[in-house]
Amino acid sequence: MPRVLIVYYSRTGHTARLAHVLADEICRRGCDVDTEAIRVGRDWNKWLLPVPLLPLLPLLPVYLLSAGFRRVWHRVYLQPEQAIQLLAFPDVSAYDLVLLGTPKWLYTSFPVARWLKTARGLAGKRVAPFATFCGPPLKVFELEMLFEPLESRLRARGATVVDRMAVSSDYHPYFIFGEMERLFRFISRKAFRRPLVDFTLDGVVGQAEVQRFCDAVCSK
Repeated sequence: MPRVLIVYYSRTGHTARLAHVLADEICRRGCDVDTEAIRVGRDWNKWLLPVPLLPLLPLLPVYLLSAGFRRVWHRVYLQPEQAIQLLAFPDVSAYDLVLLGTPKWLYTSFPVARWLKTARGLAGKRVAPFATFCGPPLKVFELEMLFEPLESRLRARGATVVDRMAVSSDYHPYFIFGEMERLFRFISRKAFRRPLVDFTLDGVVGQAEVQRFCDAVCSK
């Protein structure tokens, strides 16, 4: 029976819910599944979390338009990290597959970035990242901005990235009157001709992506 570890960080509960759905689906496919929530040593005030990410904001139009700039930026930017508590599964070498979950904080969430530094046994391990973000699956702003640097760091630890998946949370913790949610709902209609709810864990696209991802990682 294949052994699978699902390790994730979730600040608002959306990534945690996705992790538990994945655990149930992978168990149904005959795998032995352990889960671990990454917990921070000390939680940061949410208004301080964006501060380390501010250097990109003036360059965001260039980032979105230039693939060359993105490649350079992903090599040189400083990924913030956050201290995490002791792990129940600090060594992943006994597992056949690791699923690593994170919310999108422009890039990788700070606690997951620290996990990537501290986890042992990643060399030669099959890993599949999964994530939640506010909007629809925009190729550059949501998918590449999150997964490219995350997968680069996994490969630097010797892991083999076998797949990826993400769903929308339709939730943004900043601003006051739901401005970002309304903006992303508008973009979803214009760019994909679908309501944003279709891309959430409860939507038809999100549910199909969960099934595709679980079938893919369990068959490899």
